[in-house]
Amino acid sequence: MKAYMLINAMPGQSLALTKAIRGIPGVQSADAITGDFDIVATVQARDLADLGTLMTGVQRIEGVFKTTTCMVLAEST
Repeated sequence: MKAYMLINAMPGQSLALTKAIRGIPGVQSADAITGDFDIVATVQARDLADLGTLMTGVQRIEGVFKTTTCMVLAEST
């Protein structure tokens, strides 16, 4: 299952967090962005349990303030 994680970082942490998030297994990409969120990550998980583990891994990184995860219902072809 594919999902997008929208991440709010503590002030001044977004670039370092982006690099750290890229190193987590299951993260396909992570980019620092502008707007209401600081980082958007594309993640791939086997199932909901795997997605939960991946989310917890991101949330435990020092400097992560808040995350919002959006599961993909249907991919474009």
